[in-house]
Amino acid sequence: MGVQQNEISLDHDSLARLKRLYLQSVPAGSIAFDGLVPVGQVDWGFQDHLYNTILSKDATAYQPADSYTRRFLKFLIACLERNLAEDEELHDSILTLYSNLMSKPDSPSEATKPTFITYLVPSGEHPSQGNAGEKRDRGSQGEDKQVVISERKSVLSANGHTGSRTWEAALALGEFFLYTPLPVSKPIPQCRILELGAGTAFTSILLSKLGAKYVLATDGDEGVCDTIWKNINLNGHQNNISASQLLWGAFQEDSSIYTESWDLIVGGDITYDTRDLSDLVFTLQRLIMANRGRGAKAIISATVRNESTLREFDRGLSAAGLNFKVQKVDESDRRIWYYESNTPIQIYIIG
Repeated sequence: MGVQQNEISLDHDSLARLKRLYLQSVPAGSIAFDGLVPVGQVDWGFQDHLYNTILSKDATAYQPADSYTRRFLKFLIACLERNLAEDEELHDSILTLYSNLMSKPDSPSEATKPTFITYLVPSGEHPSQGNAGEKRDRGSQGEDKQVVISERKSVLSANGHTGSRTWEAALALGEFFLYTPLPVSKPIPQCRILELGAGTAFTSILLSKLGAKYVLATDGDEGVCDTIWKNINLNGHQNNISASQLLWGAFQEDSSIYTESWDLIVGGDITYDTRDLSDLVFTLQRLIMANRGRGAKAIISATVRNESTLREFDRGLSAAGLNFKVQKVDESDRRIWYYESNTPIQIYIIG
C-alpha cells in the first residue's frame, strides 16, 4: 500500500511539472519527457490522468497555440511509446487530439499572433506573504495559482517596444517574491506596490495574486498599458491592481503617482538601455525619498547582458545617494519556470 501511495505521489508531481512546462509553452525539444513519466510502466490510467489534467479543453481556460501543442504532442507520444507497460497502448484521446492538430494548417501570421502563456505558481507557504498569504486566491481544494499572459513570440512588437513578452529577469523577480523574505517590515498583503516598466505586467499580476494590498503596473508606452489592462482582465480583474502610464525622469514629474504612498517599487529587466538609466534613477530616487518614512525599498531584477551598463546604473544610484545591495540569481533560484538561457541575472535591493 505504501509503494502504491508513493507511486501516485510521483505521478502527481511529474504531471504537475509537465503541466507547468506545457502551459508556459516551453520548447518541446527542451523538455526531458522521459524523466516525467513512469519508466516502462505507462498504462492507460496514467495517460487518462495526463490527458484530463493537461491536454483536454477542460484542463485550462487558456490553451497554448495549436502549433505548439502539435509539437509538444509529437515528443510526448514518442516518449509514451518508449515507456508503455506490457500489453498497453496509446490513449485514444491523445492520438485523436494529435491527429486533429496535424490536419490543421498553420496560419502565416501565427509567428506574430499573441498566444496565451500560463505561469503556474505552486501552492504552499511563501515567506513574503506572512501568515495571511495562503488565505488569498486559493481554490476550494488548494490548487495552484496561475498568471495568464498574452504574449508574442517575436522579441519586439510591431511598434518596436519590448513589452510583448515576459523576460527572464521578470521570472526571477517573481521567484524572489515567492521564496525570499521581503526587505521591508511588511508582508506583501500589507504593501502598496508600484511596478516600473511593467511590460506584460507579469510581476504586478503575480503580486496581486499573492494578496498585495494594492499594485499599480506602469509603463511609458500607451500601447503597452493597453496590453497590461488586457492581461489584468485575463486573470480576473481584482480591486487590488490597476495600470497607468508613467514616463521616467522629469517628463512626467507632476504625476499624482509621486504623491501616493508606496512600500515597494519593483521592476524586471528595466536597466538594459543606457539612454534611460538617468531617468530611471531620477524616478527611483524621488519615489524612495518620498516614501522613506514608510521604509520603502526598490527591488529591481537585471539581466547581465552588458556589465558596463550595470556599472553605469550602479554609479547613478550612488550619485543619487541611494544605498543598494546586489544579489546574484543562482541556478538553484530558478526553480519554478523555464528560462531560455543561462544569462546571469541579479537582484538590486535599493533604499
